[in-house]
Amino acid sequence: MTEALSRSPLARFIALVEQRLGLHYEPEQWGELAPLLFERSASRGMEGYLSLLNSTASEAEWRALAERLTVGETYFLRHPAQLEVLMSKVLPSLAQPGAPIRVLCAGCSTGEEPYSIALLCREQGKVDPSQLRVLGIDVNPRAIAHARNARYSPWSLRSVPQALRERWFQRSSEGFFLRPALRDQVLFEERNLLEDAPAFWAPASFHVILCRNVMLYFPAEVTRKIIARMSQALVPGGYLFLGPSETLRGISEDFELLRSADAFYYRRKAPAPAATVAEPVSTPVPATVKAPVRQPPPMQEGLDALLPLLDAERYAEAWARLDALPQAALPQGQLLRAVLHLNAGRFAEAEHAGQQLLSMRDTEASAHFLLGVCLEHSGDEAGARNRYAAAARADPTFALSHLRAGTLARRAGNVAEARVALRMALSLLPQEKPLRLTLFGGGFGRHGLMQVGLRELQACTEVP
Repeated sequence: MTEALSRSPLARFIALVEQRLGLHYEPEQWGELAPLLFERSASRGMEGYLSLLNSTASEAEWRALAERLTVGETYFLRHPAQLEVLMSKVLPSLAQPGAPIRVLCAGCSTGEEPYSIALLCREQGKVDPSQLRVLGIDVNPRAIAHARNARYSPWSLRSVPQALRERWFQRSSEGFFLRPALRDQVLFEERNLLEDAPAFWAPASFHVILCRNVMLYFPAEVTRKIIARMSQALVPGGYLFLGPSETLRGISEDFELLRSADAFYYRRKAPAPAATVAEPVSTPVPATVKAPVRQPPPMQEGLDALLPLLDAERYAEAWARLDALPQAALPQGQLLRAVLHLNAGRFAEAEHAGQQLLSMRDTEASAHFLLGVCLEHSGDEAGARNRYAAAARADPTFALSHLRAGTLARRAGNVAEARVALRMALSLLPQEKPLRLTLFGGGFGRHGLMQVGLRELQACTEVP
């Protein structure tokens, strides 16, 4: 970017939008915002308009910009696998007699998501609806007004079964109105996720937060700030739902990733117990004896030295080096031996080694994956899919297991299952462990595997 361009009114406008609304635009997208800048600055001139946006009198203008810039595509019962686990597992686990369950829908747009939660709660009867407190927030004032009005088009109800439409909506010439009993159970607020609001985000304010398909519009540093705020606002052990293509890898370590059927979601980790600090005990060391110096164990270094040989496909040399290492009998050494069997086409030996590794926690996920590859080579794709799914259950961050499971699901015609797995693979691959790429990447690097995942997703007639 040239110095002149970086100081242009358009660049300054885009920087203000990112600072205030969190929306990030790549340079090739800047032209899309130029007409809006010209329109909004017509009465004041460019400099006067940019000064307004920087002033304390800018609130009304920022609300108008939020209406124009925020994306609001949504509909009732969207991402049903996540809603099902919310209803069948998450909310029942949080229910306490007489105590409210507080659910926040962040970036709720026109309200379909929070209303869907209230509707399913009444339909499924697994949680007392009177205990449920659902709040939807969005930066777009027009979207919030729409949500409070609770009038929807047939397109917004496209995933709602006819029986539920008849039970919970009243049809009129203006569309479908949500019945008051359901509408009144959900509250809405206009709120910017980037603004500090200590009272709103107070600790333990919510049991569940849904922020689905929102973070993908924000740069990483904005996402980290928002997720940290949400982590603080959740009760210990509270739940966070993101969109199917969104991940917390590289964003936050406050959560553990969970999976139920085709749904991925997060649970806030319990705070670590405070460490007890003991008074240091001084042990005298005789003058003639030096205190021993701890040396790091050399075993991992020895195994790591074999990885470049695997990358270069020098398997015979890697095999000879492995046999000479004392770490060969350790779980990681046995895993390397199993992979070498696999690369040499000795599938029976690889399968035998994989079965032995299943009982070892550190290698369980890798063992399932290895056994899946063996089954795939034997033509048993259904069995291989089960193994890849088991690998993902053992370690939900194992990107390659999601990639292979999604590929085989697409081949089997299970397009919905394939999309879920492939989206998860694409979100996790940028952070996949280099060791796993070397052992199980099939000669592809990280970029090549990303391209494989994108092609598979395109074959499902959908690109994220």
